[in-house]
Amino acid sequence: MPRDSLLIGYGLSLRMSVRPSWIPLLALTVGGLCLPGTAAALNNPWAEVNSPAAGTPQIIGGYTAGCIKGAESLLADEGDFHLMRKSRQRYFVHPHMRRFIRDLAGYVREQGYGKLLVGDQAQARGGPSTTGHASHQTGLDGDFWFWLDSPATQRLLTTRDEEEISAISMLNDTGTGVDPDRFKAKHADLLKYAASKPGVERIFVHPRIKEALCGQFDQASWLNKVRPWWGHHYHFHVRLGCPDGQKNCNPQDPPPMEAGCDSELAWWFKTMADAARRPPEEPVETPEQRLAKKLAMVPVACDAVLNGD
Repeated sequence: MPRDSLLIGYGLSLRMSVRPSWIPLLALTVGGLCLPGTAAALNNPWAEVNSPAAGTPQIIGGYTAGCIKGAESLLADEGDFHLMRKSRQRYFVHPHMRRFIRDLAGYVREQGYGKLLVGDQAQARGGPSTTGHASHQTGLDGDFWFWLDSPATQRLLTTRDEEEISAISMLNDTGTGVDPDRFKAKHADLLKYAASKPGVERIFVHPRIKEALCGQFDQASWLNKVRPWWGHHYHFHVRLGCPDGQKNCNPQDPPPMEAGCDSELAWWFKTMADAARRPPEEPVETPEQRLAKKLAMVPVACDAVLNGD
């Protein structure tokens, strides 16, 4: 099983300390979103605070159990890209991610690919989101839509556009490969550019997208950073490594040195085929239980970040 397995889905991560016993630790699951209409009923203090904790940028914990002090908002940079789903208030980042996004947006513009559509980053002080991501907790994870050079990237988007325009899958109708009318050379070029940037540790994409990249670039050295993962055919997920000097930031193990175009992809395709043959399973956890599990994993040292000015 690939070593990325439990560091992006709903899984375990490195912890710095144990939470109080009143927050239950529950069975492990992978994936799963809150049901429509439930988010408002869930009590998540990390989602309720809308301003960063003041101070020098500092990361505590890891990608799936952590927080960030001194995060920066992307709102001021929005002329170079579009922030999608701003109502979620997941547009805060570590300064290293902010520089990366500015650079990536500039490359998209210079290449004539339109304007970069930027998806979820982190909340104002990091921590677990109420729905969706298990990662995106330290300002070092960011989602970027695959929709390049579209009408939406060539004009000023309205608030309604930012909330309602849908991302586009890069897969064909059967999910057996990429759609060549959607996933084009410019998408592969953008992924290559992103993976080649200093500080980028991983880029998560759908296994079929990794397969397409392997077919185009064979055993290129940067392909080891492009990691297959469930979903990720509407957007790609960039993960930066822990910045130098951040002693409380828990790093992830480096990706394998190999390009990952052979046995690793074969494992993914077998796993996906096996999953497709199984009948759908009933959810084993409620949205409340999933959120409680994520809250339980946050390091106690993050309390000062959550409750500080």
